[in-house]
Amino acid sequence: MELMGGYPEEYWFDELNADKPITYSESLKLMEELDLFSLMDLGNQLTSRQVGNVVTYAVSYNINYSNYCAASCPICAFYVPMTLKGRSNKGYELSVDDVRKEVEKAKSLGSTEIHIVGGFNSDLPVEYYEEIFSTVKKYDPDITLKALTIPEIDFIARTTGNSIKELISRLRAAGMDAHTGGGAEIFNHDVRVQVSTKEKISGEKWLEDAKIIHSMGVKGNSTMTYGHVEKWEDIIDHIVRIRDNQIEVPGFLSFIPLKFSLENTPLQKMGKVTTASSGEKDLKVISLARIIAGKYIGNISVYWVALGKEIAQLAINGGGSDLVGTAYSEKVFGATDRKEGSSVEELNMMVKQAGKIPAQRDTFYNIKHYF
Repeated sequence: MELMGGYPEEYWFDELNADKPITYSESLKLMEELDLFSLMDLGNQLTSRQVGNVVTYAVSYNINYSNYCAASCPICAFYVPMTLKGRSNKGYELSVDDVRKEVEKAKSLGSTEIHIVGGFNSDLPVEYYEEIFSTVKKYDPDITLKALTIPEIDFIARTTGNSIKELISRLRAAGMDAHTGGGAEIFNHDVRVQVSTKEKISGEKWLEDAKIIHSMGVKGNSTMTYGHVEKWEDIIDHIVRIRDNQIEVPGFLSFIPLKFSLENTPLQKMGKVTTASSGEKDLKVISLARIIAGKYIGNISVYWVALGKEIAQLAINGGGSDLVGTAYSEKVFGATDRKEGSSVEELNMMVKQAGKIPAQRDTFYNIKHYF
């Protein structure tokens, strides 16, 4: 692959190349040969061509129904082990009334989306999820319910004796509108076994489950957690696999690279990860995501909760086109001491200061308001 003027000639805004995606080896070479500013410039120009100059976000409210978890992943600071249930004052399960109160808070904040995730709680039957989902819809019929990571869906199906299709059918009937796409972590097996546990599905199963869910008409996001023990090769492999899954069975609404927050996690306590990924790496990841996957997943999201607002501002000029959401009441990253909050007004200002046009969207990336 010859570099022409700093960029690979065959990928320079060639929209006709949509049927010939950039390969893993080409992506790796591109990352190695271009400096940060060239990658960001390429990412930004491709963003302009693919989705325009608008940066979106949703007014989202998070409900974490339980932090008891059978997985106990080294990457996570949120969980309380299931083995400690009844013996720890840090674990919880929300009741239906608790969920109702959270929905009322979400309504008061003008939320258009409720994001529900939790731990792998083996004590909860399918009926629990059906009841809390129907409660959300009962008290706010107009809100979009984006619920459960793909590993959560797989875990619930396995522990309740349902197939993925049977479970999704029941949850959709109860009010589920979309899945969250979380739990992808890193697909490479050698890395995954260091940051996950056997209770969580493999990267291959994650992708397989996504195809099943998407084939049923339930869309959602896709994610990647980086900045721990992975290498650049693992990051690029992950993005390529997400993109290829999208080509085969479309259904991903966005791709969200999640920067690993190490505070209070087992990985930090074991000394395996001692520092957070650099701002340079964060920005390269966003640019590479746009270059590798942007033609097929147009919304490359910048999760300001994990990156911090300053890096997030830079990232929306390097391939990012979405700030995910307001993330009201977020607790999973909050467990790592990242407790930074935001508002519609602040997100609008961040986007305007970066020279872009802010817009509020719904869960499915339909624009509701420009600012």
